[in-house]
Amino acid sequence: MPSHGIEWCDCGQHHILDRDTVLHMANGVVQYPEWMTHEEVIDTAMDLWNYIAVCKFFLMAIRASAIAVNGRQSPKYPFERGLEIVAHFSKTWQGCPEEICTSVRDREN
Repeated sequence: MPSHGIEWCDCGQHHILDRDTVLHMANGVVQYPEWMTHEEVIDTAMDLWNYIAVCKFFLMAIRASAIAVNGRQSPKYPFERGLEIVAHFSKTWQGCPEEICTSVRDREN
């Protein structure tokens, strides 16, 4: 799927988001490699985008990607489907529409 959103990497090199990149990010987050919980999908996307906190718009966009890829948001997904949700989100994320946005979810580390 071609990207339709803002670039996930801001280094200026226009990196293509591929499975290996998403897999690398997921490996640092996922506890059981056959599944990804919805929370692990969120955490993987946060790591990919280098976010330490996210707003409701980020969470709504993750939910929309889960619905697009999986048909609905679920508590957990088969691992490959979780990767696809992160990739879909990352290729469609337009950023937060609010000029000043309040975090609703902080990274728990």
